[in-house]
Amino acid sequence: MSVLEAKDLTKIYRRGREEIYALKHVDFNVNPGDFVSIIGPSGSGKTALLNVLGCLDTPTSGSLQLNGTETNGMKETDLVKLRRDNIGFVFQQFYLMPTLTARENIELPLLFSKRDGNKSKIDDVLEMVGLADRGDHLPGQLSGGEMQRVAIGRALINDPKIILADEPTGNLDSATSKMIFELFSELNMKGLTLIIVTHNLDLARQVQKMYTLRDGQIVSCEDLACVQGRDDLVIQQEVVRA
Repeated sequence: MSVLEAKDLTKIYRRGREEIYALKHVDFNVNPGDFVSIIGPSGSGKTALLNVLGCLDTPTSGSLQLNGTETNGMKETDLVKLRRDNIGFVFQQFYLMPTLTARENIELPLLFSKRDGNKSKIDDVLEMVGLADRGDHLPGQLSGGEMQRVAIGRALINDPKIILADEPTGNLDSATSKMIFELFSELNMKGLTLIIVTHNLDLARQVQKMYTLRDGQIVSCEDLACVQGRDDLVIQQEVVRA
């Protein structure tokens, strides 16, 4: 069963009498364990697509199933629960609470979902994102890469089925960006499903499948098959829509 299955997604924003198509008849399918990137120029619809896939926004038309549940017509309270139980979000901005330690920022989703904080679980997540020795530091005491690792830990703490990341390396230098992508790759190899929007083509190609958006449409999908690890890739391109 697909983790995410979108069919004929269209998103229209209205400005007076003008209709602006952010998405046009998009089909998108992600299976458990997939590692997917989405690329395209500014204004192509990347963030709009991610917001709809993450149930942060609703499509004007079309169907979206998340972990087998049809989201079309769901009440906002039900969408909140569906997001909480299935999706972890990582953004370009870290959105950390400056007065809370790394550990406390990671724990926040547990508190919001009224789940008991589990010290050993938080320790495991800190270890997973490479911050076992930084848990008691405030965001102001961390580097940009470390703050993004905290944000990734926060996204992981509720055991999501899928991680959606919108330009997660946009505020980082090239070396730190590479380290964050290596962390995503490690998480994927452990079975986590990831969808990442990025402007960085080199990083975007280090995944299993890459979608290209233009003017709200998917214009190509490249299946990136590993030959020798992720440094040697065979690219098989299928034009989906022109």
